[in-house]
Amino acid sequence: MHGSPNFTRSIGRTVEGREIVAHANFDWATATPPPNSTLIIGGTHGNEPATWRVLEDFRQGAAWAALKHLPTLILPVANPDGAARGTRSNARGVDLNRNCGFNWRAECEDPPGPAAWSEPESVALRDFILQWRPAKIVSLHWALAEIDADGVQSTALAQAMWDALDATARRPYRLRVTAPGRGQRRLERIYAACPGSLGQWCGYGLEYPDGSAPAMITLELPYDPGAEARPDELPEDHLETVRELWRRDPAGYLRGIAPGVQAMLATAIGFAA
Repeated sequence: MHGSPNFTRSIGRTVEGREIVAHANFDWATATPPPNSTLIIGGTHGNEPATWRVLEDFRQGAAWAALKHLPTLILPVANPDGAARGTRSNARGVDLNRNCGFNWRAECEDPPGPAAWSEPESVALRDFILQWRPAKIVSLHWALAEIDADGVQSTALAQAMWDALDATARRPYRLRVTAPGRGQRRLERIYAACPGSLGQWCGYGLEYPDGSAPAMITLELPYDPGAEARPDELPEDHLETVRELWRRDPAGYLRGIAPGVQAMLATAIGFAA
């Protein structure tokens, strides 16, 4: 791994007993939570394989080695049962990105589970975040093609990730941040989208003991790396497009997104939150 330190541990087990494995570039057996650390997450949805494949490539590449002095945690597959099954949900049919304990709703388009934090995978990730208190969290998903920042504390990081892209890498993405404002109506609009998500819990509901909150970015990979521009309204067939691209040539898809994703991840890791 190009001389990069790698410390691996299980942070919990899934419904079906699979280990949820995380990696760090520091020795967490003896370390206390390091300042300004970054947590990068993939595979929350088991039918989004590009999210963990691109992280595995990143973790084994030169960029990861070059950043070894900056404390970073990588959780490539947050939903191993779903990854094994090729399903969005976990083995109990719960969408883990609707199961977090902020703005959780029993009535939801995607199955949120019987209660907030009902799933072992969600609990493992929650406890891992509370233990290590990362200053920055980047969660990869497929395929809304945007850098999505939750909470005003996340805006500067999102802008830095956007600025890290050259014109070619930026084309298939858009930048989406929380605009400062007042009033319950603004909050209601924010909370209506993606209830019970990790982004909402980290961006609006989580506060560490020192009063700080993490910068929270959901990095939605492109549905088409070769797109000339990310339209305001996604094509209705954008999921079919990305799945067909992946079916035909996963290596080509990864090559197409790698320069931009690696630039954004390196920027997040080096960003002083």
